[in-house]
Amino acid sequence: MKSLFLISLVVAACSAVDDVSNVRQDFKTSTINALNEQIVKELQASYIYKAYSQYYARADVSLPGFAKFFSKASKEESEHAEKLMDYLNQRGGEVKLQDIKLNDVCDVVSNELGKHSGIENSRTQACMCYFMAKSKTWNLCGDRDEWYNGLMGMEDALVLERFVNQKLLDLHKATESDAHLSHVLEHDFLDEQVQSIKSIGDTVKQLRRVKKGLGEYLLDEKM
Repeated sequence: MKSLFLISLVVAACSAVDDVSNVRQDFKTSTINALNEQIVKELQASYIYKAYSQYYARADVSLPGFAKFFSKASKEESEHAEKLMDYLNQRGGEVKLQDIKLNDVCDVVSNELGKHSGIENSRTQACMCYFMAKSKTWNLCGDRDEWYNGLMGMEDALVLERFVNQKLLDLHKATESDAHLSHVLEHDFLDEQVQSIKSIGDTVKQLRRVKKGLGEYLLDEKM
């Protein structure tokens, strides 16, 4: 009886492998791993944007336009992750989800801020992110009442979008021999990233002009 059970397990395993091989065609393990890594990046971006949305919705911040913007951005990044997961399954790959921790994402953004020479006063801490993650690091930016809330959030968003875009470009380059994946990345991801970077970059420029107060309020009304 035990041997029959073991035989049935082997047959089931072989059948599963055959089912995958029937779908998977010229889809390398390295490509599958790279796509899973990109899924993590998209989910990280979604998580941090959700945190920022809730930050702007706070009663002591009260910038509903920015809250709406980041809520929409969070949804879009989540949809990107879903697209990549669907794509992996379509090609016969395996989705491998990982833990997403806000503090880790804050570290990523802070690291990118340090590389970006255009950030106001060479800020190198994603302070709002750390504040929402309840990390003591947030106070390195000084008194929260003195923060340029709109500007700081959009600067963080800009470096995060550039980071995600660079990872997509790296993925495209590493898998350029995969014609179908190249097509998907170019048409469903890269063009949208370029548009997003331009839009956020414009908002950053406008916020640097007005800083906060009435100018920030008027921009919040437009968002």
